[in-house]
Amino acid sequence: MARSVMSVESKKLGEILVERELITREQLEKAVKLQRKDGRGLGDILVEQELVTPDDLIMATSLCLGVPLIDLNEQKPQPQAIALIPQALARKYNILPLDIVDNCLVLVMANPEDSLAYQDVQDVAGKIVEPVMAAPDDIRKAIDKNYKHTGKITAEIQELAGVHTPQTVEEPLEKIADSPLARVINLIISEAVKDRASDILIEPQKDRICVRCRIDGVLHEVRSLPLSVHPLIISRLKLVAKMNIAVQKRPQDGHFSAKVEGQDIDIRVATYRTAWGEMAALRLLNRAFTFLELNELGFNSWSLGRYQHLLEAPFGMLLVVGPTGSGKTTTLYASINRLKKKERNILTVEDPIEYEFDSVNQGQVNPKAGLTFASGLRAMLRLDPDVIVVGEIRDRETAQMGIQAALTGRLVLSSMHANDTARAFFRLMDLGIEPSLISSSVVGIVAQRIVRRVCPSCCAPSQLAPNEQTFYEEEMGEVLDHFQHGEGCDFCSNTGYIGRVGLFEVMLVSDKIQRMLVKGATPQQIEAQAIKEGMIPMRRDGMMKVKEGITTPSEVLKSVFSIH
Repeated sequence: MARSVMSVESKKLGEILVERELITREQLEKAVKLQRKDGRGLGDILVEQELVTPDDLIMATSLCLGVPLIDLNEQKPQPQAIALIPQALARKYNILPLDIVDNCLVLVMANPEDSLAYQDVQDVAGKIVEPVMAAPDDIRKAIDKNYKHTGKITAEIQELAGVHTPQTVEEPLEKIADSPLARVINLIISEAVKDRASDILIEPQKDRICVRCRIDGVLHEVRSLPLSVHPLIISRLKLVAKMNIAVQKRPQDGHFSAKVEGQDIDIRVATYRTAWGEMAALRLLNRAFTFLELNELGFNSWSLGRYQHLLEAPFGMLLVVGPTGSGKTTTLYASINRLKKKERNILTVEDPIEYEFDSVNQGQVNPKAGLTFASGLRAMLRLDPDVIVVGEIRDRETAQMGIQAALTGRLVLSSMHANDTARAFFRLMDLGIEPSLISSSVVGIVAQRIVRRVCPSCCAPSQLAPNEQTFYEEEMGEVLDHFQHGEGCDFCSNTGYIGRVGLFEVMLVSDKIQRMLVKGATPQQIEAQAIKEGMIPMRRDGMMKVKEGITTPSEVLKSVFSIH
């Protein structure tokens, strides 16, 4: 039978507490007499009588047993250790795997004398256990933080099953803030933030609710909920996002804020009626977002130098192109961050403003108020701007206004949908812009994609598939024996990837390219000339990152080699 942590040798524990002047000799003697009478642990008695605090007791117990005491606010559990112990076992014994050192599992315990916990952990992990101590509440909090909330959500769903929809959704917010319904949603959001998700999709199916999270750009199903709670969850989201609960057939959008895992998160909510009912999409935006520097996005040294040179241009149009979800906004924000200076007047028109800058005048598109990208651009020209940032060029009017601004002495940054640098010119032509205006205003184009990074905690060498080897050889002119592949762990949510990195190609619009454009050259001819002038194509940039172990061939192939 497992002994309590308070069952350590009473005399030794008591002496430590007396020596440290946490209790008096008289208090110790009285507690020992009471211990002999009812058989409880000395520590339990001292805490109950409020003679020592739980923290005092855990410190003294650590000294008594010779087991190190750690602070879980400063020590981060390693993914490879977490992966060894199932959540159920961690919660059963209130233990937390911390690290693997010399084939020993460092295990955080509140009760280092629990022989059953030792035996079960050694059987499951197949490693010798090396104990360290922490306060019981700190261990529980760390378990919640490092394991998913599956058990909690299941319990809340069971309690929620007995709640009637009308009563739930019509009560004031403050009365249902701590209801099972609110806790289910909070746990789903908390789990998504912990997993680094950017979006949560709550989708009704024929017989269940499917919850999916977008992690590093890829959707993963993370949970299945009973269909019976669907009206409750959707109504709750509409309520906190200040949407109309009664409207179910028309799409709506709203937003709310929440504090999750100590972080302030803005959550944008959109609903849409499907065949099985309303789905909800939640976009998670961290207010504590730290703007990336350009050298953190993934530019190779040559492309980074070229792009920084373009940002120093006094006027002209600089385009960032790629499909939806390719990281264009991130690049624009990193560019604004670099350009931000007190002597510059930087104006933006965005849809929406995702993150706010100091010393930058940001505006948001509002069609209901008549503010579009084009009208915003027209208004900006009267505000003496040095740099204009347009969230996206979508139509002829916006393109014309952007080119006019560039030709009249402003640096204009914008994004646009185009597959690569050369095809960006032809996208502008499709919008009705003359080649001569394009050639005289556009100074540079950046095309990009984003791919997932290999997880450093579970990466291992792997052989290239035949088609991957073929593409690699064609692009790099060499054979690659192996590449780094993530096998999946708790640290990366078992995806094998963690974080993302950009693939870029940067074209400087030279005099030669300007003349080719006016004479009607094809995209292939313009691309060939840009490469001749030093441009590194995205496909080569991608395979260079495969060689460096940053990403995998499959990520590059699906992102780049399908664009031509």
